[in-house]
Amino acid sequence: MKLVSILFVCAVFATSDGYRILGVFPFSGKSHFMMFEHLMKALARKGHQVDVISTFPLKKPYPNYNDLIVLPTTRDFMNNMTYDEMHNMIRASTSWAVATIAGNDFCENLKYPEFQEFIRNPPKDPPYDVVIME
Repeated sequence: MKLVSILFVCAVFATSDGYRILGVFPFSGKSHFMMFEHLMKALARKGHQVDVISTFPLKKPYPNYNDLIVLPTTRDFMNNMTYDEMHNMIRASTSWAVATIAGNDFCENLKYPEFQEFIRNPPKDPPYDVVIME
């Protein structure tokens, strides 16, 4: 009985594959992307094939991780906001301001030629199993 169980487990692990995962992170705020970068790297480490669309390509190659499309940075948020911008954002509504900025960034990135080509002709061999978006 033990031998049958061991053979069954070996057969299951021998046929299991990782998922093909697409990560779409169009917002050009590095602090937002840092969490997703760690998530996508962890998935790649576990054997999944990870393709990422973002404004922040990896500096060094990582196994199973592919920067599929590097989007242009519409705005550099790192140390680049004035007091007036921050004050207006907080006074109006932080969530509204961030959603508006992120939404506008995403709409601008949708026009990017590589993104348009990807939307028209997504990879089908194999297709994506999971899509993760911010």
